[in-house]
Amino acid sequence: MAKQLGRAMTLSIWNGTSSAYDFIAALNSKTLTINNTSIDVTTPDGTTPEGVLWAELLDGVKNVSISADGRFDAAAPESLLFDAADSSPPIEKFQIVVPNLKTFTGSFFIDSYELGGETTGEQTFSISLSSTGAVTVA
Repeated sequence: MAKQLGRAMTLSIWNGTSSAYDFIAALNSKTLTINNTSIDVTTPDGTTPEGVLWAELLDGVKNVSISADGRFDAAAPESLLFDAADSSPPIEKFQIVVPNLKTFTGSFFIDSYELGGETTGEQTFSISLSSTGAVTVA
């Protein structure tokens, strides 16, 4: 697999009026994490309980989270993102595109949202999201 540009990873937010997502930004620094928690269902063999136990695991809790920062592409998605972060509960539908890999779509809890910027630079944002249900991976 050829090297991929990290900046090509993008974040979009559901616009609330249709099934479309509005592009927020190409992300500067980012971390996308898929967490899997297993359920241990290991039980001893009834005929030889003193024998070796091999771990038996089942699917448990799955979670997708992202931590990223970027610069806004347009004012409308910036307003949608601010309103979602300011709402109670702070949950909105997002789409994260990892080029040449997958697109992650689902509802995410906005763990944190920060705005910043330098006097002579453009406005930036940082965001941390955690999935609040099933995430479609396509």
